[in-house]
Amino acid sequence: MLSGAIAGSVYALIAVGLVLIHNGTGVVNFGFGDQLMAGVYILVFAQQFLGLSLPPAILVAVIVSGLIGLAIQYLVMTPLRNRPVLIPIVATIAIGAALREGIRAFMGPNPWPVPFLLSTSPYRIAGISIVPSDLAILGTAIVVMLCLYAFFEFTKYGQAILAACANPTGALIVGIPAGATTTSIWVLSSMLAAIAGIVIAPLTSLTPDIGLIAIKGFAAAVLGGFASLPGAVVGGILLGIIEALSGYYVSSAMKDIVSYAVLVAVIILLPSGLFNRATARKV
Repeated sequence: MLSGAIAGSVYALIAVGLVLIHNGTGVVNFGFGDQLMAGVYILVFAQQFLGLSLPPAILVAVIVSGLIGLAIQYLVMTPLRNRPVLIPIVATIAIGAALREGIRAFMGPNPWPVPFLLSTSPYRIAGISIVPSDLAILGTAIVVMLCLYAFFEFTKYGQAILAACANPTGALIVGIPAGATTTSIWVLSSMLAAIAGIVIAPLTSLTPDIGLIAIKGFAAAVLGGFASLPGAVVGGILLGIIEALSGYYVSSAMKDIVSYAVLVAVIILLPSGLFNRATARKV
C-alpha cells in the first residue's frame, strides 16, 4: 500500500498538470511527458555542466520548465487559439517530439544519473521496510498538492484561474483576463511536470524516453475524471495502489495489465470517471 501510494503520488502530480491544461484551454497536452523529461535533463545539466548543488539545480529546473511552458503558450498556443481544437493537440505532440529528439541529440541516448533526494538505505518500522528516498517522493507530492490547494482555495489569482477553467466566457464577462489565466496554467503545469520528473527519475533510468511515464498520469486523470482536480489526485493514488496490489497478489509482470483493465472498466461503467458530477449551465 505504501509503495503504491508513493508511485500514485507521482501519477497524481502528472494528472493534475494535465487536468489543469485541459480545463483551462480545452487542449489535451500530449507533450506533457516530454516536458517532464526536459525538466529532469535541465536538473542534470545544471549539476553536471554548471556545477550547482542539488537544491539550486532543482530550483533552476523548475523555473526553466515554467519558462518553457510560457514559450509554448505565447509562441504556439496563442497563434492557434481560434483554430479547431485538434490542431493545438497535434501541436503539443509536435512540441513533445521536438523536445525529446532535441535532448537526445544534445545529451545523448545513454542514461544519466539523477541523485536521490534522501538516502536509499532502508530501515524497518513495525515489520515494514521504509526507504527515506521513497518517503521524499511521497512528502514532496503531498507538499506540492497542499500548496496547490492553498493557492486555488485562498488566493484571488488561484480562484480566478479556477473560474476561467470552469467557465471561460463567464470569467471574461466579470473581468478575468483569459490570456493571463491561460498563460498561468501553462506555466504552472510545466513546473508540475518538472517536479514530477525530478522525484521519479532517480527510481528509473533517465533517458529521453522517460516521458512515457506520463501515460500513467493520463490514466489517473481519466480514472478520477478528466475535469476534476481532486479526482486527478485520487485517481493517481488509486492507480498506484492498484498496481502495487496486483503486482503482489497477481504478478509483477501483470500489474500494468491489471491497472489498465480496471481503467477500461471505469471508462465503460463510468465514462466521466469516478468523480462524475452534474453541472448546470445557464443559457
